[in-house]
Amino acid sequence: MTLEEFFDNLVGELKGRRVVQGDPTRTVRGIAPDDAAEGWLGPDEVVVTAREALDEGFLDDIVEGGAPAVVWRAKVEPSADTVRKVEGKGIGLAILPHEVPLRRVSFLSREGSKPVTDDTSGDGLLRYSHGTARTLLEPSGGASSVEGLAEKLAGLLERSVVVEDPVGRLLAEADPGGKPGGSAAALRAFLEEHGLRASRASGIEETRRERRDRYARLPGGFLSVPVERWRATDRELFWTPVGTGTPAGYLWMHLEDAPLGPRDIVVLYWSVRALEAELGKERVRLETELGVRGDFVDDVISGHHGNLDLLLQRARYLGADLAAGAMAVVVDIDDFAGYLSRRRLKEPAIQELKRRLADAVRLQARDLFSNFLLGPRSDNVILFVGPSEGVPPKELSDMALDLASRVQRYVKGLLPDLTVSIGIGRFKENPSALSDAYSEAEVALEIGHRIQGPSSISTFEQTGTYKLLFRVLQEEPEELETFYADTLEPVVRYDSRYGTELVHTLTTYLGNDASTAKTASGLFAHRHTIRYRLDRVRELTRLDVDKSEDRERLTLGIKSMQLLGRSPEKPSSFNDR
Repeated sequence: MTLEEFFDNLVGELKGRRVVQGDPTRTVRGIAPDDAAEGWLGPDEVVVTAREALDEGFLDDIVEGGAPAVVWRAKVEPSADTVRKVEGKGIGLAILPHEVPLRRVSFLSREGSKPVTDDTSGDGLLRYSHGTARTLLEPSGGASSVEGLAEKLAGLLERSVVVEDPVGRLLAEADPGGKPGGSAAALRAFLEEHGLRASRASGIEETRRERRDRYARLPGGFLSVPVERWRATDRELFWTPVGTGTPAGYLWMHLEDAPLGPRDIVVLYWSVRALEAELGKERVRLETELGVRGDFVDDVISGHHGNLDLLLQRARYLGADLAAGAMAVVVDIDDFAGYLSRRRLKEPAIQELKRRLADAVRLQARDLFSNFLLGPRSDNVILFVGPSEGVPPKELSDMALDLASRVQRYVKGLLPDLTVSIGIGRFKENPSALSDAYSEAEVALEIGHRIQGPSSISTFEQTGTYKLLFRVLQEEPEELETFYADTLEPVVRYDSRYGTELVHTLTTYLGNDASTAKTASGLFAHRHTIRYRLDRVRELTRLDVDKSEDRERLTLGIKSMQLLGRSPEKPSSFNDR
């Protein structure tokens, strides 16, 4: 539609009055109600305003924005000075009675049968909104999917998009027209390369969130979409959350040099709702799958899985071949009860947290192993990892340690205030011994946590004599308490009372193969000081570090102290008494 045609319709249908002709050949692609928000005016949009005056700054802004004319819903006649200002800007001016509603200022210009107006307040945008909703929400040609929605969205936005789920998986990407290898693939590769995810902190240089609003005269009155802009290296990235409250996912968009217009806001408004529904289906499917896997893991651990053939059949159904044996890995949330107490989470949020952890572990395991089975259980996640082509049993232990490090890094980025500890059992060649594999991983987890504290990674093979003492702790805890009392407890009590460093000195000394010189160097103390402290240990325990049998008892006493969770209560001070 030309400006001449626009003014003719305005005068004929709405009893408007043309004041300044402007360039009659200019194209009019829609109207833009006066809005103080950034980006409210698109190229070739006629501005509709009810301002009291058309000041110089306002006219300069709309000329710069590409508006061919102004429709002024004025209560008074424009002054001669206002008319001269508008003429000087080279744009048109029409007067519209103030009582005429904005919804009536709607015109459709057609190129063939395709509407090209971006009417932001009238029937044009409303009809476009209804059509967009039908396109995105109604399935066409079979079952819907995240990939299918991404393709529709890219076509409607005429921009490349990438869909991310709540735990950082990039599920789908699409380009306008469905052409592979375009900007969407490049955007996804950039996100992968720099580890950028909307679902977790990313170390970006700049973050800015703004609301993109467009009045569309829908039931709610207007459409509002939050858009986040990130700057990474020399590139700007844009995304919007999918759903309200806790996001069901995130939509990345290629918006560089292409700001969002009125229709784009409409598309995004309906897109996030369609994606929320589709990602919700994906979550239900995942929850069902995790439930089935969790039941299988419970049966394996308890030994209630029936005969061995049934066990292997169920594992194959869940995508894992455990016929050649497996290794168990347990990922456990540190002090989960304390975490819940601090955060005061309700049950839905607790379940969402567990789902996030399970999916995070699966995401990292998938990068390393092709043959594994994962199941959630209480506040931990259990994996059974089997050998596969190119991954023999002897390599599983090192790969499991790599997995443990990856999971801890990923969880730290996904849930910064939560930590996990990981226990790794030994490979069991006989699949009927999978429950033993789990028991070893659980023992390694518990010992590692008791000795190293939160964020520990421990293997059963590395636990040495700790596992023997731990078995005593489990079966006859009073025996371990008695042994501790007969060995190291007096030293711990002395350190707690006087703030000395006897336990630390003894631990360092035994770790240095009973070398006084190495211990003095490591503790930045004189050898005579080290000797004095060791003599105090002998006086308190009646165990002499110079005797091999006594050294062995002191070593076991230290390990008993660690397993029992005992240590000097006061901070160290290097002050010997």
